[in-house]
Amino acid sequence: MASIVKRNKSFSVVYTSYEGGKKKQRWETYHSYEAALHRKEQVELVQTKQKERLQNHADNLAELLEEYVELYGRAHWSYSTYTNHVALIQNHILPAFGDMKLTEFSPKTIATLYSRMRNQQNMTPQILSSVHKLLHSAFEQAVLWEYADRNPFHKATLPKAFPCPMEMLSNEEIKKLLQNSGFSLLGIAVHLAFAGSLRKGEILALTWSDVDFKNGTIFINKTLKRVRKDAIQALDRDNILYQFPAVFDEGRTAIVLKRPKTHSSIRTVYLPPYVIDLLWDWKKEQTPCGKNVPDLILRYSSGRPLQEEALPRMLEKQLLTLGLPKVTFHSLRHSSITYKLILTGGNIKAVQGDSGHAQAEMITERYGHVIDSCRKECAQNFQKEFYEAL
Repeated sequence: MASIVKRNKSFSVVYTSYEGGKKKQRWETYHSYEAALHRKEQVELVQTKQKERLQNHADNLAELLEEYVELYGRAHWSYSTYTNHVALIQNHILPAFGDMKLTEFSPKTIATLYSRMRNQQNMTPQILSSVHKLLHSAFEQAVLWEYADRNPFHKATLPKAFPCPMEMLSNEEIKKLLQNSGFSLLGIAVHLAFAGSLRKGEILALTWSDVDFKNGTIFINKTLKRVRKDAIQALDRDNILYQFPAVFDEGRTAIVLKRPKTHSSIRTVYLPPYVIDLLWDWKKEQTPCGKNVPDLILRYSSGRPLQEEALPRMLEKQLLTLGLPKVTFHSLRHSSITYKLILTGGNIKAVQGDSGHAQAEMITERYGHVIDSCRKECAQNFQKEFYEAL
């Protein structure tokens, strides 16, 4: 608490404060007792509130993360993000330093902890980066909630990760894949991924009502995901458009159609006439689904949706059969974006409209080498069309 000390003709308010975790005694001098008394009351009020806050706030990291998931995660995370973050907390963060007090975290301590985690079995640079991002966000909330004076993760050193370039099929290899996949689930999926730059979940969520055969477009407004049931219960269900009933006891998860995570993912994509004609022929071969059931473009004969793992497994098997390089299904989207950047001369906004990236910078960062080649071609065309005519 604060006290008043008379010094000659002045009065000093004496109290203890904490700065940067260090205890410091303060003396504030006033010319009248009334002014000193007023300041003493202010200081004691602040100290009382701080004491109440300290008594009620999270003391260690485990307690902070519990509140962080409850108050922040449920309001801001998607179903998949919730599932991934909870798993990250339970499997990596809490076992490593969940019992550490919030005051024990400093940039140097964090660097040491990261160095130890890096040597753990099954630890990858991607997991460590995810741990860092989550803890940085959690401590931002801790500062906002006045549990901490600063965020020690602001200046924490994260071990550098050198991401390997994603392996992609060339245009000729994709042609070979399509020519040998025929009129099949995999063939349709590869066409949509390459011609439409679609993500796997967007392809699996497409329904016939999303296809405009007259204008040659498809409308992307949902994605198919397998999510944990506890995430569905914990988060707002407004983002779920449809939950597929379980055929058997599917345990802790369910397959759902949900709204995209970002507004930019909702878009209209123009497809080549060849792909539109292919979809029309595919539709004629399908038996319509029953009422109140999503009429998926890619589904089993029973009407059930494909599992998320189905397309990657089909692709892996086909690549092996054809002797083509082993790539992920998602790499087809990267091949698509690369090809479209070349076709458009590096028109980022046009490609972004198809890809659904939230920011154009996301394209420039990943595909900068392609854009540079387009710029070089632009300079050569500039020479040919303008300067050679001078």
